[in-house]
Amino acid sequence: MLYRHVLKASALAGLFLLLTGCLYSEPVEKETVSLRMDTPSAGWTLAPLEAWETGKAVYCLFQLTPPQGMSAQVISSVVSAMQIPASEKPKKRVVLGKTWNWSSQHDIEFPESLQGFRSQLTNEAKRVELLPPDA
Repeated sequence: MLYRHVLKASALAGLFLLLTGCLYSEPVEKETVSLRMDTPSAGWTLAPLEAWETGKAVYCLFQLTPPQGMSAQVISSVVSAMQIPASEKPKKRVVLGKTWNWSSQHDIEFPESLQGFRSQLTNEAKRVELLPPDA
């Protein structure tokens, strides 16, 4: 019986130490990666999807979604941003879902699919956690 109480007490003490360490840990430095691009019509949306880090760069993936229903046929702009842990590595912007054959920006990659993008990553690539946006 005493053994059971000692075991519970040590488990609670360990949990307390773990939580205390989390409360007093240094905050993660954040970095915002933003993207603005033109679309062929109004109503397109651009949202952060995921991020991957390799030995050379951090790849920030965004998903384009076409408008639902009818929309004005006028060149429009969409804007999105994601927050990731700060890194000195260059940021590469990758956009999925583009269906037109022109772009005013040459620094954005447009792979055919998410699977196609992931297949070109090396084994050392690791997924980067997206941080919640600042309030």
